[in-house]
Amino acid sequence: MAAYFSYFPETYVGEGISSDEPFKYRLVKNIFRKVNAREDLSQYTTLFEAYSVADGETPSTLAHEIFDDPFLDWTILLANDITDFYEQWPKKQNELEVYTSEKYSDIDSVHHYETVEVLYNGNVFVREGITVNETYRVVMPDGTTLTASQSRYPVTNWEHEYAKNELKRQILLPNRDMVEIMEAQIEDLLAYEPHAELDDLNRKKTVLNNVSRFLNNTASYNFDNAAALSSNGNGGAITYDDGPTLQSAAGVAVSTSTSGGGSAVTTSTSTSPTPSPTPSPSPSPSPSPSPSPGYGY
Repeated sequence: MAAYFSYFPETYVGEGISSDEPFKYRLVKNIFRKVNAREDLSQYTTLFEAYSVADGETPSTLAHEIFDDPFLDWTILLANDITDFYEQWPKKQNELEVYTSEKYSDIDSVHHYETVEVLYNGNVFVREGITVNETYRVVMPDGTTLTASQSRYPVTNWEHEYAKNELKRQILLPNRDMVEIMEAQIEDLLAYEPHAELDDLNRKKTVLNNVSRFLNNTASYNFDNAAALSSNGNGGAITYDDGPTLQSAAGVAVSTSTSGGGSAVTTSTSTSPTPSPTPSPSPSPSPSPSPSPGYGY
C-alpha cells in the first residue's frame, strides 16, 4: 500500500534567486493539507475495536500485525486524532522514566491532591479522583468534618505522569472495512479544489511577482530602524539619511556632493528653522477700584 504522504498534493515553491536570473521553483509535497476523522465515527462500534497499546508497540507495528501493512499506520493515527506521535502516543516504560526525571527535579514530590471516595449511608457522597487543593476537607451532611487523610490523598509527579501515559494506551483500531473507506477517500479529501493555478497533473503553482526581486533588499528603507542605511561598494559608499521629520516640514533644503577621484555620493537633507511667531502683547489688567470713603467696616 502507499505511504501516508504519497496521498498529499504537490505544489511549486519559489527558491531564492539573485536579481539577474529567472525565477526558480521546486516541486514539493504540500504537508499543510490535513484531514480529520469525523467526530461521530466513534459511535459506529462495528467499525472500530477498543485496544490497549502494549509497551513498545507503535502504529506501524500494529498496522503490520493487524492489516499486514505497516504503511497503514496513518489509519490508526487518524482514527484516534493523533497529530503528535511523541506527545499523544504512550511512551515505553524506560522512556517515561527518563522523561519524568528530566521534567521534574524530584519525581516523588507532590504534584497535586485528589479526593478519596467517601460514603454516606452506603451511597457515594464524594467520588474518588477529583483534583482538589491541599487544604480540602470533606464536610458530611451531618456536619462532621473529615480529616485530611480521609478527604484527599497526594499524587506524586511520577504517579501523575504514569497515569497520563496509561490513558494514552486506550485507542480505537479501525477494522478492514473502515480502512478501505479511509483509503478510498483520503486522496480526494486532500486534493485541491479546481483552480486556475493547477496544471494538468493537479500541481499548484503560484507564479512569483517581479516585485519580490526588490523585497528584503539591503538598500530598501526600514521604517523600524531610525539609523541611516549604508551599502559599501568598491571605492566608495552610498548613504541615505532619514529625511525631514514631521516636526520640521518647513524650510527643506537638499544638497548633493561628489568626492573627487572616487565614487562616493552623499545625499543629505537639512531644514531651516521656522521663525517663532511674535507673541501678542497681553492686555494689562485694569486696577480694581478703591472703595469709596464712607463704606468701611
